[in-house]
Amino acid sequence: MAPKTVTPPPVAMDDKTDFNVVGTSPRRIDANDKVSGQAQYADDLKFSGMLHAAIRTSDIAHGVIKSVDISAAEALPGVEAVMLGKDIPGENQIGIIFQDQPLLAENKVRWYGDWIAIVAARSLAIAREAVKLIKVEYEELEGVFSPEEGLVEGAPKIHEKGNILETMHVRTGEVEKGFADSDVVLERVYRVNYQEHAYLETNGCVAVPALSDSITIHVSCQCPFYVQNAVRKIIGVPAHKIRVLQSVTGGAFGGKEDYPSEPAAVAAALAWKTGKPVKLIYQREEDVAWSSKRHRYTIYHKMGATKDGKLTTVHLKVLCDVGAYAGLSTIVSDRANISSIGPYNVPNIHVDTYCVYTNNLFGGAFRGFGAPQVAFAHETAMDDLAEKLGMDPAELRRINAFQKGDNMASGQPIPGRVPCLETIDKATDACDWKNRRAAYDKHNAGKPLVRKGLGMSTIIYGVNLHARGEYINRSGAHMRIFEDGSVAIAIGLTEMGQGLLTAAVQMAAEALGVTVDRVNCNQIDTALVPDSGPTVASRSTVMSGFPLIQAAGKLRDTLLNRAGEVLGRDASELDMRKNQIVDAKTGEELMTYDQAVGACFKARENLTEVGWYAVPHQEWDLPTGQGVAYHSFAFATQIADVEVNSATGQIDVKNVWAAHDVGRAINPNMLTGQIEGGVVQGMGWALMENLILRKGKCINPGFTDYLIPTSLDAPKIHSILIEDPTPAGPFGIKGIGEPSLIPMAGAIGNAISHAVGYRFEEVPVTPEVVLMALAGKPKNPLGWQVPERAVLKY
Repeated sequence: MAPKTVTPPPVAMDDKTDFNVVGTSPRRIDANDKVSGQAQYADDLKFSGMLHAAIRTSDIAHGVIKSVDISAAEALPGVEAVMLGKDIPGENQIGIIFQDQPLLAENKVRWYGDWIAIVAARSLAIAREAVKLIKVEYEELEGVFSPEEGLVEGAPKIHEKGNILETMHVRTGEVEKGFADSDVVLERVYRVNYQEHAYLETNGCVAVPALSDSITIHVSCQCPFYVQNAVRKIIGVPAHKIRVLQSVTGGAFGGKEDYPSEPAAVAAALAWKTGKPVKLIYQREEDVAWSSKRHRYTIYHKMGATKDGKLTTVHLKVLCDVGAYAGLSTIVSDRANISSIGPYNVPNIHVDTYCVYTNNLFGGAFRGFGAPQVAFAHETAMDDLAEKLGMDPAELRRINAFQKGDNMASGQPIPGRVPCLETIDKATDACDWKNRRAAYDKHNAGKPLVRKGLGMSTIIYGVNLHARGEYINRSGAHMRIFEDGSVAIAIGLTEMGQGLLTAAVQMAAEALGVTVDRVNCNQIDTALVPDSGPTVASRSTVMSGFPLIQAAGKLRDTLLNRAGEVLGRDASELDMRKNQIVDAKTGEELMTYDQAVGACFKARENLTEVGWYAVPHQEWDLPTGQGVAYHSFAFATQIADVEVNSATGQIDVKNVWAAHDVGRAINPNMLTGQIEGGVVQGMGWALMENLILRKGKCINPGFTDYLIPTSLDAPKIHSILIEDPTPAGPFGIKGIGEPSLIPMAGAIGNAISHAVGYRFEEVPVTPEVVLMALAGKPKNPLGWQVPERAVLKY
């Protein structure tokens, strides 16, 4: 009987499809290792003869390097290598998109985190002592510490080409006509501060020299392929000489996307020079001071509406504080630029987004990737507008929310059912919005000590990478069936605590037709899987699922064709479910999966396959911001219930209702966990995480003065899952990692405003800020230094 092609399970399935594994919540496959302490993080790794690295950083924010004296450091007993920029064997360049960032500064420093020299020594204490002995002489230059300052004519140039890294735009309709047609025009300025990732495990890696002039790097990261590419440039060898193994990663949130390339390049350069393994593990203060952050943004926001609440026009100027080097700033701002209108149908839109170099620390990827900053602005503006119109904030959102048939600001038709209104309705119904708001209004009217507020925020999130990132929007997977029927899979995206390995096992088991106990998945090894891009943009489950389904489909073909040979049946009449070969129509069990595997091995069949998926092309016009920004969109509404102590300014978030359009839940328990984690992390940014810079220098680089929420601060979180399967995701899934955080600052800010009767336009809203507001103090309570001559005007 000739083999026939068997159609694999469809990529996206409707609501009536029955699954055996997808939609269940088995135990995480990495749970035992982590709770037992057996998991090996970067700092747990030890190698014979291993050295330790330390780094000499700049003493000033902006200046010319006149001289560097490393003689005392080289003479210190136990020091085995000291390297400057001129000693880098390959190209002294670590920029990921723009080649604007040397690994080791040679001529000029542009922020306090610039590295000037690196040391390898026999102990960490010696290495740290050595960097203190390195003397650097500078000619200090005037600095730029806000994007507004950087845009002023005659401002000091941080890079030769000027302070504007890039601009991006959105153009739809006629903005001036829209304002002319408006009954109400609202003009505001919103400012959002940095956020530190605060992952439990700091950045760290070990570089180990191997045979044939190659290096193996063990690193805590989100994209081993970025590390591989950066290190091969620094060392000056082909990529196949650099093998990167992702060590167990203790949290990332975007902070370990591109940034780990820097410590990895340091360790690799020192390992190359000494011929010995080199470990570099950051102390907490170093990680906070040196690593990338959520970008600081200023949003100049002007919005018009009719008296019945219909939005007519939005005109925005969005300033991104890039910091000293580009990093991923333009990619982050692509998302901010197209997300800045929110999930609302507005006919006239004019957005200009400026990425501006400063002498501050540099921004990078962080959960939400530019969207949380603009979401805070547009959702605060929506509540402000509702108040001016005398409307209920939820009703204003309902009037303007995207519906099926509407277009994005980019002109792209929104695909799918568009359940934006459903998220609003489910969240407001769950918290009894109208009655609770009315009760809080009555409570607050008496000016009690503790005031109560209820605030909401609704967002749209483009799942996966923006159109300008499509060149890395691909993914591969490897699947192998062993003779005992067990299955090993390898994917090109990383587990960093979110549960990806478990989700991958579930998708592979579902697609193949076996139970989850038959499948295992390990951390990434760049020698085994193809470059699948970074684990960001809520893309990891989506982009892992497609190639896994493809690889499983090929293996199902092989197994069912062989089973058909044995059974004397046509392969198209067979199916495989729960480790059994069954009649496709009746479900009758005909032979076991193990028997089919044994028959394949006996016939010397290939039971190893690969899958590959590349996202369809996305046309994009940069000057107008028109085109296909994303192939799939997720919607969410979050409502925060707060109490505010008017004597102390203390804010207590009591409840959060979080309604999320998730496509389909692969693992409901893990998905709910992602929502809860995003809510708490967003709450921290909204209320307490205040990173303070003085002339570019971070003055609170640690958890003593940079506060993050604890379990005692966490509210009761009511997760509401709206399953609306999309063909753009395997099994109909959408992302959840980032949408879970994005609405939170807006919801909390609006709730506090409802409680105290003052509109907050900055993040974070700390107790001190609340007290200033209650005392009638002027705005800009965080004291952002913005010269009047630098403020943009419409």
